[in-house]
Amino acid sequence: MDIQNMLIVLVDDDLHARNVFQMVMEFHQMSVSMFDNAEAAIEHLQNNKPDVVVMDLFLPGLDGYQALDKIRRAGIAQGCSFIAATSYYTNDTQTEVISRGFDGYIAKPFSAQHLLPYIAQVIDQHQSKM
Repeated sequence: MDIQNMLIVLVDDDLHARNVFQMVMEFHQMSVSMFDNAEAAIEHLQNNKPDVVVMDLFLPGLDGYQALDKIRRAGIAQGCSFIAATSYYTNDTQTEVISRGFDGYIAKPFSAQHLLPYIAQVIDQHQSKM
């Protein structure tokens, strides 16, 4: 996967997390669309197909799980990888997010060193299942 051609959507209500994510993506010359709530992201996904959506689990309004369920039921963003992100995690978080439909999980705060390789890995794994 050529990461410089990836289209990425970040859904996170934390301004600092969005800023860090944006800095990393822009450094690597990647295209990123950012939203602070799930409803705006879902509206964007109706007309755009990114390679990956990184979504905070705890959002105002629809949380990450509810948003992913709504996206899947609507049949939008098919073929897109979805990665859950949260700073509130336990040993069971990764198992739970995978069982609830996400393709991967990132703990916050984001690590610039590990963020892109992990995103590329999740996309590759997701595409190999299709």
